Amino acid sequence: MLKQIEIKGQRFELYSPDKGHTWSSNPGSLVAYGRRKKTARSELQKSFEYIGDIPDPDPDYLSEIANSFIGR
Repeated sequence: MLKQIEIKGQRFELYSPDKGHTWSSNPGSLVAYGRRKKTARSELQKSFEYIGDIPDPDPDYLSEIANSFIGR
């Protein structure tokens, strides 16, 4: 969880690994958080690209399957 705060006109980013119970301004934890977020976004985008590559089913084939179940 990331939070931005402003102190005397300067903005700081704080990271909380435990959903807001404690906050850290440690640059290492902010970088790690950014990397995890970027990786998760990339993986999600790849999964949607995979879904987009799947061709739509042939409507004639689907009707044949439906008719075979109805005919039983």
